[in-house]
Amino acid sequence: MATRADSTEPAPTVWRDITELYHQVLDLYYGRGQRAKAFPLALRLLRLLHKHDPDANTLLGMSGRWLVAELDGDLEDTIRYRERELNALRQHIASGLIENGGLVADEFADRLDLLASSYLDAKRYDDALTCLIESERFCADRGIAFDGKAIRADVKRAMRRRKPAAVGDGGTPASAR
Repeated sequence: MATRADSTEPAPTVWRDITELYHQVLDLYYGRGQRAKAFPLALRLLRLLHKHDPDANTLLGMSGRWLVAELDGDLEDTIRYRERELNALRQHIASGLIENGGLVADEFADRLDLLASSYLDAKRYDDALTCLIESERFCADRGIAFDGKAIRADVKRAMRRRKPAAVGDGGTPASAR
C-alpha cells in the first residue's frame, strides 16, 4: 500500500500554499499596485505550479500562470492562459458549478472582462468585444451587474482611432493633403 510519502500526488498543504501565494500576488499586484513586491512571490508561485501542475491542467494552475505572465508583461501567455481558464470554466458552468456554489457568477464575468482587457492591450478589438458581449449576456441571464462597460468604451475608442484616414479627391488620404 502506498503512503503519502510514496505518492506522486502533492500533499494538500502544497495546494494551500499555491492558493495563498496566488492570492498574495493578486492582492499585491492588482489590489495595492506593488508590482515589485509581487515579483518574488510570483516566482515562487510559478515554481510550485511547474512542479505540481506542469501542464496547467488545474484552474489554479491556469489562473496562476496568467497572473504571473501579466505581471511579467507577457501578453501572449496572459491571453493564452486566460482563454484556457475560461474554456475550463465554461465546461464547469455547463455541469452546474455555479449552482452548487463552486463559482460565484460574477467571478466568471470578471474573468471575461479581464480577457477583454488583455485583448484590448493586444489590439485584438473584435475578440475583446466578443468577450464583453458574452460577459454582458452572462450577467443579464443571472441578474448581476455588468462591470465591463468602461472596457467596452475603451475598445470602441481604440477601434475608432485605428480606422483609416478619410479618402479625398483622387484617392489621396485627407490627412496627406
